[in-house]
Amino acid sequence: MRRVLLAVLISSLVVPAVAQAHRVRLTAPAQFDVALAQVRYAVPHGPRPALRFSLAGPTGLDYVAVALLRRQPKRALVALVAVVNRRPRGSQAPDVARILLGTRLSRAMRAPTVTQATNVLLAAPAQTPAACGLGPRAVADLRFAMRAGAPPPGFGARSTIAQALAAACRRPVDPAFRAAVAPPELSPLPKPCPPCPPRPRNHPAIVCPTPAPEACPEAA
Repeated sequence: MRRVLLAVLISSLVVPAVAQAHRVRLTAPAQFDVALAQVRYAVPHGPRPALRFSLAGPTGLDYVAVALLRRQPKRALVALVAVVNRRPRGSQAPDVARILLGTRLSRAMRAPTVTQATNVLLAAPAQTPAACGLGPRAVADLRFAMRAGAPPPGFGARSTIAQALAAACRRPVDPAFRAAVAPPELSPLPKPCPPCPPRPRNHPAIVCPTPAPEACPEAA
């Protein structure tokens, strides 16, 4: 009997703990805008577990970036997620309504608390998002966890999250980031000059609406 109990004890120590998975559902932003989410696990005791993210559904044309805080709050494990709508101007592709992520921890934990601010770039959130309680976070304060899709030109996963956090918390945002997410609309091309009809010699000339105005030639 003692041998059986010893064997069971040894097997329980050798077999690794089964990782636990959760689903995180986020609301996708509107075209030319950004959403920011905080995924927070409570760690009441013991060391913080390892946390990994993965896609659990389609993202359409959205860019998804995830990073963990290098300096975590006490008794917590926090990740920040930025979602950028990258649908170009004039595209007929439909936007996705939800972004679904999967989390996997190295030990069993309760499901995380997920808070989100949507469309933070074009209009400041009505209420201060929970993530603003973390204070300003620079790129060096973030540890890359996951990315998917095409990023805004000139910005990586961590810099995208840092700018999204600044926008959500009504702090200054890099103008280059705004232009990368919502590029300015191009001016329409000038209309071609209308054909020059026959006219009397003393009649005023027709001027084309082009950068270098051209007048219709004098009638013969």
